[in-house]
Amino acid sequence: MRLGTGAVLLIGVLGLVACQPHRAKNPLADAPQGVRNGSVLMLKQNISIPTGSSFIYFQDQRLLAPESLRANYPYCRFGLDDPATAVREVQPNAFVVTSVDYDERSAGSSGEVVSATRMNLQTELGAKGYHMTCMLPASAGYAHFITVPEIQGAVGQFFIFNPTN
Repeated sequence: MRLGTGAVLLIGVLGLVACQPHRAKNPLADAPQGVRNGSVLMLKQNISIPTGSSFIYFQDQRLLAPESLRANYPYCRFGLDDPATAVREVQPNAFVVTSVDYDERSAGSSGEVVSATRMNLQTELGAKGYHMTCMLPASAGYAHFITVPEIQGAVGQFFIFNPTN
């Protein structure tokens, strides 16, 4: 009977362990991709951030309004920490990545939850406050941190992205 009592006790303990809450990993989010400090985004042409806005959107190498973003395609938004009080002209320049933040629960273009890669930027002359955040719309049906080629595909007409190794 000792063997039977031990087996029952073991089954009871295993049952209690199985009922304990576990922090589940988000099965929909891939691991962050290889964007590193020191990477450079080279702006190739003038862009304008409209009055009252903090950023502009890029997808498929085009500048788009947020409502024009296509489902299932990566996009990036480039901007400032604060809304522009007047049209903000940004001249061709090298923007160096000073830090990268990955967020599995960031707000997308229409407030939906997305996995975002936010690159905090500084111009080659040291001006700070710029950032590029890249993500997929939630309508893609799955969340993941976009890859370096997907970033280039979103912003390529306007920026050249040179990641560091």
